[in-house]
Amino acid sequence: MKMRPLPDLDLARIAPMPREQKRRALEQMKLAWPPFSYGPMRRSALDILNIQAGPLATGTRTPWQVIEADIRAHSKSSNETNANLCVAEALYFFAEERKFTGRRQEFFALPIGVSEKVTYWSPAIVVIDGRPSVLFIDPRRTRKLSADGRRFVFSVMHERIRVADPDLAQIGLGIIQFANLEDDVRAPSLHTDDGIDLIDFDTLDSMVRETYALWREVLQEREEDSRRRAAGRRGPLI
Repeated sequence: MKMRPLPDLDLARIAPMPREQKRRALEQMKLAWPPFSYGPMRRSALDILNIQAGPLATGTRTPWQVIEADIRAHSKSSNETNANLCVAEALYFFAEERKFTGRRQEFFALPIGVSEKVTYWSPAIVVIDGRPSVLFIDPRRTRKLSADGRRFVFSVMHERIRVADPDLAQIGLGIIQFANLEDDVRAPSLHTDDGIDLIDFDTLDSMVRETYALWREVLQEREEDSRRRAAGRRGPLI
C-alpha cells in the first residue's frame, strides 16, 4: 500500500492531539485533492512581505497591482484566484502597515519521523518592529492551526532555525493567520512564540511517528473496506 503523506499543515494540526482524538481527525481526512491551492500566493510571498531578493535589489516596494496580476496569471480557477487574492491583499497591506522589510534566506526542511520532511517557514528573514524574524503563513479558512498546532510549528521552527544555526539563536518566530470577515475579507494577525513552552525534538519526533502509524492504519482500513465492497459487487446475481 502506497501511503500518501499528510499535508504539513494537517500534520501540525493533528500531531499534538491525544491518541484517540488524533485517530478521529485522521479518519476525517479526505484523500481527494483540495478544490484549490494557495500556491499562487506563496509564489509571490517574498514580494508580498517586501523581501529584497539579492544584491541587486533596489529597495522599491513591489506594487500590489504587479502581485495581483501574477496571482491571477498562475491561478487555475476563479475560486483559486479569489482565495489567493483575499489572503495576498490582506497580507500585503498588513506588511506595509507594520513596515516589514527583509532579505531572502533559505532553510532546509527538517527530517522528522520515519521518512518525513517538514517546512514551516517562508524563505526569508523579516524585520518586524526592529527584530529579525522568520514567518510561517497559515492561509486556511478552516482547519487552521490551533494553539497546540502553532506550538508544534514553533517547535519545529526552533529546531531547524535556532538550534541548527547558533547565529540565529535569538531570532524571532512568527505565524500569520487570517480571520474570516464579511465579503471575503481576511484579517491577518501575527502570533509569536514569546512565552510558549516549546516541544523538544524527541517529543516532536514521537508525535509524528504515532500520527503516521495511525494514518497507515486508517488507510489500510479504507483499502480493506474498498476491497470488500468491490468483492460484493462482483458476486453472482441470484
